Amino acid sequence: MVLGRYHHVFFSGLLSVVQGACTRNTTTTNASLPVINLGYECHQAISLNETGGYYNFSNIRYGEPPTGNLRFKAPVEPAIRDKCVVTNGSIGRVCPQSSGNWTIIAREFAQSYLTGLPFKYDLAISTLPDSPDAISGDTRTTEDCLFLDVIAPRSAFAGKASSLPVLVWVYGGGYSSGEKTGKGKFNPAGLLATTGSDSGFIFVAINYRLGAFGWLGNDEVGADGTLNAGLYDQRLALRWVQKYIHLFGGDRDRVTIMGASAGAGSIMHHITSYGGSGEKPAFNQAVLFSPAFLPAPTPDIPTTSFNDLMNMLNVSSLDELRDLPSDTIIAANALQIYSYAPYGSNMYGPSVDNSFAPALPGQLLANGSFHQNISIMVSHNTLEGLTFTKPMIKTTEDYLDMLRQAMPTISNSALSFINNTLYPAVFNGTYGYTNQFQRALATIQDSTIICNTRYLASAMSGRAYGVKFAVPPGIHGEETSYVFQNGKTSDVNQDVADRLQQYIASFVMNSVPSDVNGLYIPLYGSRSQLISMAASGSTIVKDDTANARCAWWQRGLYA
Repeated sequence: MVLGRYHHVFFSGLLSVVQGACTRNTTTTNASLPVINLGYECHQAISLNETGGYYNFSNIRYGEPPTGNLRFKAPVEPAIRDKCVVTNGSIGRVCPQSSGNWTIIAREFAQSYLTGLPFKYDLAISTLPDSPDAISGDTRTTEDCLFLDVIAPRSAFAGKASSLPVLVWVYGGGYSSGEKTGKGKFNPAGLLATTGSDSGFIFVAINYRLGAFGWLGNDEVGADGTLNAGLYDQRLALRWVQKYIHLFGGDRDRVTIMGASAGAGSIMHHITSYGGSGEKPAFNQAVLFSPAFLPAPTPDIPTTSFNDLMNMLNVSSLDELRDLPSDTIIAANALQIYSYAPYGSNMYGPSVDNSFAPALPGQLLANGSFHQNISIMVSHNTLEGLTFTKPMIKTTEDYLDMLRQAMPTISNSALSFINNTLYPAVFNGTYGYTNQFQRALATIQDSTIICNTRYLASAMSGRAYGVKFAVPPGIHGEETSYVFQNGKTSDVNQDVADRLQQYIASFVMNSVPSDVNGLYIPLYGSRSQLISMAASGSTIVKDDTANARCAWWQRGLYA
């Protein structure tokens, strides 16, 4: 049994992605649901949402199975087949995944921290399950998981709409967990309804490889595989949109990509891919919520994860690793991440590879080495680091150990500068913290999430719109429930959710985010302006990430 924190659920109105040939085929069967010939398969919509007026095309293949010789390599597009085999995507697909057992502690600690209740760390550790098997499993877990969904308006199939804008969703999950529907949480019905039209835009949601399958790295993988394979999965899915989305009434020249956490961190890497040279990303707009990743400027961390996995499986080469049965490596990946990931990390993620990622994204953005003419909306929360900071950091030595673990090649001079100048042990509130734990929290959220938004917005200031999500408690990932809210729920502020959805929909439709009253978010510009979203309303403020801390982190001097 493999850990699968996100179970695939067909939510009402989720459209399956249908890959198309050169012309739209509107032949219908099974209660008049459309079938589209993709050249390698004929894909039929699995449902029609009568209320929203959109078709659900679910679980459409966009890549060949990344197994056998393709394991740990860049994906390839499906081979064209002469026979039209009809499928409706009724079999769900979830990529092999896991999360560190620390995430269980983090959820419990966050609840205690926010309510002011005492937290017993040792007790929480002692009650952890021994393995991911004890938590949950998902029978749809498979290496053959390169599938996507498309939600397209019925009007596009009735000749009433054409050349609609497209919104592509990339989920988060620490690069080790997640899937395109988010256990039903990523239902775009509310976003689609925000446009006030039965032909607003098309929604696409993609899977990509996780953990060791998508992010395995060391010199051997670089020589006989593909470093950052998960980024190539995402790129292939975006190419699929370019090739086929017109069959659903979509406009391949009006593609917005949206992601949260690891999804947004991935988008950041696409914007800076190949240092801004070569093939441009297949989108012209991006919405990034809390772009997150653990910077890996050197091969030390990827190599350590690679060696640990090899030792677990008692193999000595990448070829031997490829020869292992799928179930064996799926279980090893789940166990490695669950049992051995350091607090705040899931072991795998993007790393500098001297190709797709020639340097850290922040460095590339500072140097102007990124793809131009992309408009962005970028957002961060107010308490991003809470769930990634170990509760037991109580001394300066604890703080320094945290830094050494996160940055194993850091020099003594850089370590001293962080400790004494950037985040000095001064706890009177002057620096925004009052104890060692809060100092560590500030350091983590700046270096891995918050400052990423500054790098993007400042580099792309003339085409950037900034948002600060200031609704308490403002922890990492909180805004996602607002992005996908579909009516009144107990865990979101309805007014804030309506405003956020309107910002997103107007950006997708008109390239400028505005609210229901037609008030626009200002360009970030030289004044570093952004919208602060609070329960009481939205106000224009100066970005508080425009500071010396983020300027230092951007230079990558800790490598």
